[in-house]
Amino acid sequence: MSAPGGYMYKIVIDATDRFNKSVSLLKDDQLIDAKAGDIDIVSVIKDLLEEHRLVLGDIECLEANAGPGSFTGIKVGVTIANVLNWALEKNCPVIEPEYGRAPNISERKKR
Repeated sequence: MSAPGGYMYKIVIDATDRFNKSVSLLKDDQLIDAKAGDIDIVSVIKDLLEEHRLVLGDIECLEANAGPGSFTGIKVGVTIANVLNWALEKNCPVIEPEYGRAPNISERKKR
């Protein structure tokens, strides 16, 4: 299925700040809509597609800011983009996270 009007649509995820994420919808590399804040990325993707009468199959590729930034945020954004690209059989390159440093993982706090 091709996108309406033969346009090339792309979704770009930026979760490098896990409390201020953004999802952008581009048509022929021009921004047509974006949502930002402490958002649920998958829900926002669904909402953007519905608002613009698109389906995931219309999206040529999903991209994500690979970092550096929040370890958790990068992991979430990159994983969503990679999984959807894989599931939809898009021929997009796998996005490799760039954390910029080793993760700062603390021990679990006792309850």
